[in-house]
Amino acid sequence: MSGTKRTGKVKETDDYNKPGRDFKEVLTNYKKYTTSFEFKTFLGIPIIASIIVFSTFLLIDISNAELLRIVIDMNSDALTVIAILAGFNTTSLAIIAASNSSVLKFLRQHTVENGDGTLLKQLVSFFSFAILIQLIVLIGGLILEVISNSFSGIASSFSFLSGLAVTIPLSLLGALWLGAILFTIIISLRNATLLYRYVLFVADYDE
Repeated sequence: MSGTKRTGKVKETDDYNKPGRDFKEVLTNYKKYTTSFEFKTFLGIPIIASIIVFSTFLLIDISNAELLRIVIDMNSDALTVIAILAGFNTTSLAIIAASNSSVLKFLRQHTVENGDGTLLKQLVSFFSFAILIQLIVLIGGLILEVISNSFSGIASSFSFLSGLAVTIPLSLLGALWLGAILFTIIISLRNATLLYRYVLFVADYDE
């Protein structure tokens, strides 16, 4: 299907083939199908936890080299965890797609509580959002690891990398990255409960 057509001398372009169209749709649907309480909780917990952790590091006055090492180690460990979670969400989405056609039809025909969209679209949006966010974090983590490994060598060689001028930006980076990591974990926990309920629903489904 082409997303472009000509009318006289004017070329009209619809949104079907626009770059990032599906990405934007997944983000929009996630926000639409997530309740206000869930959205605030899923964002609030990672933000508060990361602020507490890195504020503690500031209070105990660890060196910038040690703070950098903590950020690097955290990122390295998180890459493996997030890769596993991305695989879990991808497999879960495949399980949903491979379900009995009558089950998918039922989910497609029934709307969510507010009537804005179907159960199937809600379910697919949650898992698709998790996959997208986790892949973005993985890419960012790989870039951060390359940069931080180089920066680690510089930090041990130059004294100007000491002091609050480095400590505060490094703490902000660490807190932001820890928050992103925790966010991907929390949405996967919610998806695990959704998969649990979905499997039970399929097992009990009576055509």
